[in-house]
This record gives sequence, C-alpha cells and structure tokens, in this order.
Amino acid sequence: MEIQDTKQKKFGNYVVPDQGRIQKVKKWLIDKKYLSQDSTLNILEIGYSNGGFLDNLSEYSEIKKYALDINHKDTEKDIHFFQYDCNRGLPDFKGVTFDIVFAGEVIEHIFDDEQFLKNIHAVLNQGGMLVLTTPNLFFLPSRILFPFGVKPIFAWAEYHYHIYDIKTLSNLVKLSGYEIEKIKSTHLLISSRKFKIPGRFFEMLGNWFPKLGAHIILFAKKK
Repeated sequence: MEIQDTKQKKFGNYVVPDQGRIQKVKKWLIDKKYLSQDSTLNILEIGYSNGGFLDNLSEYSEIKKYALDINHKDTEKDIHFFQYDCNRGLPDFKGVTFDIVFAGEVIEHIFDDEQFLKNIHAVLNQGGMLVLTTPNLFFLPSRILFPFGVKPIFAWAEYHYHIYDIKTLSNLVKLSGYEIEKIKSTHLLISSRKFKIPGRFFEMLGNWFPKLGAHIILFAKKK
C-alpha cells in the first residue's frame, strides 16, 4: 500500500522506548475496571509499534487485538494487523467495533485531527474508551527554555502537524463527541527510563500536575 505521508516512514522499525506511559494507561484501565482478567474486549491500537499497548496485554487471553499503522509492522499471531494511512480515514474492519481504542503519539502526526477523532468515534462501542497520548507543548522544561529560542521539547518535530496543550486537546476531544474521564501525564523533568529512582518520583508528579508534564495522557468515553 502506498504511504501518502512519507515523513512517517522513519517510524517503520520503531520500538517504544519508554514504557512509562503504556504502564500508566494499563494501570488506570485496570483500576477503573475497563480491563480485567476475564475481559472479552475488542481493542484497537492505532500507531502500533513493538513494545506498545497490545504487546503489554499478553496475559489477557480473551481479548481480541487489532493493530493499525501507516507502516508495515510484524506482530504476534494473536494481533490482527492493518496497514493504513489514517489521513484517508480508517480501514474496513468488517463490522468489528471496539471497546478500547489506544492512539499513542499519533494524533500530532495526522493532517485533520478532528476528523481523525470522529473516525474513531464511529468504530467505538457506546461507552467505549478512547485513550490518547501526545507530547505536551507546556512541558516544564519547554516553558523555561522557550524564551531562549529553544523549540518545545518532544512537541515540535518536522513530522508533527499539530502541537497540543491540555486545554487545546480537551476542547478538540469534546467537540468530537467524547466525555473526558481523566487526564494524566507521563512525568515532570525526568522519567525512570534513565533515572530509575528519582524518575519514579517525577512520574508520580506527572499525575498530580499534568499541565507541566512531558506527554499528555487523556482518557475519554464515547457519549
């Protein structure tokens, strides 16, 4: 399949480097009982990469897993993979609708972000959960460094077509037919990926002060 947005080819062999946001998403869904050991759910991961959300659900044997990405990806046998450019909409899932859709670090890469959210809305079950993660424009170090001519950390990139803060993303999600359940962030300043013990502390602060965090984690329910 021809890829329309060629800037995303660089993510062909991408592996999720930081499990912090994935684990926060999984923990919240478990705590709120959207996920349990006897779950029989249809789950779609948009922007699939090795080490992503679906790869962290191996213990849930009854869940049906679907993955979507603009690039071809090798997946485990229990994952139904679709290669598709979401700028063209969503592929034909042959009548399958989803209980959870996870789009991690994807929305900033999409030309028409509002239409993207509406397309997801159409394949979500009533009361289904959308989980978005995206870089935060107002990450604390970015606030400090911007007056010195430094571009926003994580948020700015040549292959990003949108930059979000919590207010902007929240308004867009609500406009697209969702009710926001919770907003968290990955971490303030540093994560446990490189700084194990202090990183855990700053990851906890990311839950308390999401407006200053590195990446927004937004949970929203289909109305």
